[in-house]
Amino acid sequence: MKNIPEFRIDKWRSVAGALSLAELQALASAPGPDGAGAGESSAGPIDPELVLTYGDARGSQKLRARIAELHSSPAVTLTADNVVTTPGSIMANYLALASLTGPGDHAICMYPTFAQLWAIPRFQGAEVSMWKLKVEDGSAWRLSLDELKGMIKENTKVIILNNPNNPTGAVLPESMLRELIVLASERGITLYSDEVFAPLFHTSDPPPPPLISLGYPNTVSTGSMSKTIGLPGIRIGWVVSLDAAVIERIMTAHDYTTVAVSLLDDGVAAYALSSQVLPRLMTRSLAICARSIAAIGAFVARTAPRTTWVPPAGAGTAYVRILTQDGKEPVDDRDFVAGLARKTGVSLVPGGFCFEDGDDGVDAELKGYVRITLGNADESVLQEGLRAIEEFLKTY
Repeated sequence: MKNIPEFRIDKWRSVAGALSLAELQALASAPGPDGAGAGESSAGPIDPELVLTYGDARGSQKLRARIAELHSSPAVTLTADNVVTTPGSIMANYLALASLTGPGDHAICMYPTFAQLWAIPRFQGAEVSMWKLKVEDGSAWRLSLDELKGMIKENTKVIILNNPNNPTGAVLPESMLRELIVLASERGITLYSDEVFAPLFHTSDPPPPPLISLGYPNTVSTGSMSKTIGLPGIRIGWVVSLDAAVIERIMTAHDYTTVAVSLLDDGVAAYALSSQVLPRLMTRSLAICARSIAAIGAFVARTAPRTTWVPPAGAGTAYVRILTQDGKEPVDDRDFVAGLARKTGVSLVPGGFCFEDGDDGVDAELKGYVRITLGNADESVLQEGLRAIEEFLKTY
């Protein structure tokens, strides 16, 4: 039996505030960002006449068409045939990466990132190299294309991205995505993009488009209802690809794990992704994140030099580094988070322990980081948590 490593982040996870069905319908019924009233909202997210049978193996036509719209552009139009729905993006990533990689393959993965993205190829027998984000001038997390070029091998099969990035909040701009397409197309390499936090972008910079909308045929992307939309309780994720053969391989793996997603979940997801409802959800999510970023920024300013950070340009997480009393060395983030939870009841994700690649022990570049979720609609929860952390810092 293969030795499956512990999936650390699921042991330490923190959860952002999620919407109830009543809140979803109320939000959908309110005036939208453009002042327009709701369209689909009057019927509610669940059809009471819905027959609770198996759904389409790939997901309903309505839901897949709406997901396709999210990943399309004027130049590249996706259809429902380009989409497979799954029980959450964690299944989408598993099925897609297990279908794309195997023994003898080489994968390059943006790092740090959600551990599944590098662990599944490694578990499948592929060699995985980490393309590391680095803080430049204390102001931004960035990747080096020159470094990437030096990592590519004859057997490199896939370059794995997470845009916007969890946990750092880094955003790969469109210019870099286009350069990656040129690089990958020269060698027939698949570009894989986990876009579960798109389109949560927090700066005035032009947001990058969905990678697949740039038209590179060897692109596979995944997404979810859990993060940006705020509906993790409906287990809906998806895989999109322009390559019909890739979709068929994923569906073959899909058949061994999932008959179909729940029709209830499918219906709520289609409702939330409608053109009448989705803009309201995005306005809500962006406003919550903006308040959270401001609150964490004020916390870091108050607690410096014990804390440092690069404000997230995107995604729904903040990556804050905790330093020793003299402000010179990073703390043991696992010990810090465990002590904080025992003493105050505040739960954070240890950002070094949960995001290191697991091969070489503690990654010094990630040591001391904690991940803080941005998405709680109740601002007082975050403020109380930050005050508790501030007090804990005085004795740690």
